[in-house]
Amino acid sequence: MDAKTAQLDALFDGNKFYQVPLFQRPYVWNEKENWGHLWEDIQNLLDKRLRTGRVHPHFMGAIVLEQVPNPAGSIETRLVIDGQQRFTTLQLFLVAARNLCASKGAERFAGRFTGLIENAANRAETEEERFKLLPTNSDRPAFRLVCESGADAEVEQAIKGDADLSASNIIGAYRYFSRRLVAWAAGELDDELDADALSDRTVEDRLECIWLAVQDGLQLVVINLAIGDETQVIFETLNARGTELLPADLIKNFLFRKVASVEGATEKDVEKLYAKHWERFDSKFWREPVQQGRIYRPRIDLFINHYLSMMTRDEVKSTHLFNAYKRFVEEASADPSTSIPVPTTPAKHVAHLAELGGVFLAFYDPTGHDALALFLRRLDAVDTATVYPFLLYAHSVLMPDNQKEFDKVLGVLESFLMRRLITNFTPKNYNRLFVDLIKAVERSGGVSATAVAVYLSRGAGESTKFPTDDELLVAIFEQELYGRLAQRKVRAILEALDAYAMSSKSEAVAMPTKLTIEHVMPQAWLTHWPLPEEAQVDELTRQKAMARRSVMLNTLGNLTLINEKFNSSLQNAAWTHKRPELLKFSKMNLTRYFHGIEADVWDEAAIRARTEKMFAELLQIWPAPRTILPEEREVAE
Repeated sequence: MDAKTAQLDALFDGNKFYQVPLFQRPYVWNEKENWGHLWEDIQNLLDKRLRTGRVHPHFMGAIVLEQVPNPAGSIETRLVIDGQQRFTTLQLFLVAARNLCASKGAERFAGRFTGLIENAANRAETEEERFKLLPTNSDRPAFRLVCESGADAEVEQAIKGDADLSASNIIGAYRYFSRRLVAWAAGELDDELDADALSDRTVEDRLECIWLAVQDGLQLVVINLAIGDETQVIFETLNARGTELLPADLIKNFLFRKVASVEGATEKDVEKLYAKHWERFDSKFWREPVQQGRIYRPRIDLFINHYLSMMTRDEVKSTHLFNAYKRFVEEASADPSTSIPVPTTPAKHVAHLAELGGVFLAFYDPTGHDALALFLRRLDAVDTATVYPFLLYAHSVLMPDNQKEFDKVLGVLESFLMRRLITNFTPKNYNRLFVDLIKAVERSGGVSATAVAVYLSRGAGESTKFPTDDELLVAIFEQELYGRLAQRKVRAILEALDAYAMSSKSEAVAMPTKLTIEHVMPQAWLTHWPLPEEAQVDELTRQKAMARRSVMLNTLGNLTLINEKFNSSLQNAAWTHKRPELLKFSKMNLTRYFHGIEADVWDEAAIRARTEKMFAELLQIWPAPRTILPEEREVAE
């Protein structure tokens, strides 16, 4: 067989006819599992091209083709043995791009995309050969309809009243990519961080980016089977469910081969290098899957992902980890302006990974570093790993010689993240934000809490801004905390308040791990917590009072932490019974508040008074960045 890389443009250019065998399954890709991930990759490519004018090719996987004997002069024909789902999706993407260009009057680009979808009319001997791809029987009506359409409206009109066509995944894929491309071309999907850089980009610029992505940005490995190759055996082998190699395994193989071939190291030298630096990475700990978002990935792959983002100052997709690392090594060059020197030989790359791996280990066992341990515990509630590239960078530059400044940096980061957690601002741009933070502090001349605060305080949109005291106030007083945020996030806020309430006269007790959130005034309050008489003068007043109470029940001032068994025993008891039990058994610092006369009656006014006290404490725990002096901002920027 013959295997080689090919750009999307080259794969479909000229007169070619690809046929999906009838025994292949129909088109089953969908948005959640397939289209969405592919679009993320394509959009990332488009964004970079539009922003910088250049990109590295994006690898989209492999396809297997089998040559079909055909008469001389006829259109070259191949069967799509493997990869037909991806192959079909790419054709639908090209149709969506063609229709977008046509709708914008960009006939030049529309014609180019048409050339990748249709064969020349004078070369097609049958109606089937008109288009480059012939899907399986069940998908042909929907695919032909889409290819023959000139706009979304034509597709919608054609499928009206036809339930089968409307439900077709072919139609669904076309709709999905068409809507995404239209939105991207209109600038609706732009990252707010790129607003200035993209302010002068026109629709024509964006359409050209789409074309250039197809021309030289989207890459496949094409495996052409030779006559005599066992098609079914190859198909089964490619799709067998063996134990997959980790990206880290590929990286290891790549580096050590280079150590031997480029540096001329002997087998003994390679063994010594492995034993000194890499052997640790082959342990169970490093290969253990850990959760990142909704998926689990081996710890070694997570580390290399964060390491590579730190070193390249760029986002790195987990699905492209090996290719991105390989490119990093091949393009590495010494840069005296960077705080962390780039390794310049394969052996130095191995050693540097091991060195930074030691830093990464400190994030799993921060024994003896209280500020880091506290930050990581609260970071778990924020539920993001996107800050790790910057953490690796800051730790490598500042530790252990300047731990005081490193701890100040952690304080700024924690305030930023926890304020955004409380205000429920979106974390969707954190990947880009923290990579850009590395660039910003490096430009400022070094890592410092001031430089970090200056950069983070510049954010203006919901995805980047450092929430103000007023925004925090609205989230605490006017919005429910319990129910709006996940319970573990609420628990982290209450734990921070409990730690802040620690007195020098209090015993230092480790925070229990299985505390539960208790509503002081219970959620089921009707029996033992009646509304005041003035709130029941008429039905309308009563309904308003009940609505107000329902909100206040879930605000910060009505929440505390207690033991799970204690929680069950308290349940919905009246305050006259609940308060003595709470004071008798709970050792939490948060509970001390209920000893005072301000808790003799527990109603809306009492809840608000406690909320005001806790809000004032939150401003001390997670302060807004202090006013930066002009000369400090100038240096940091």
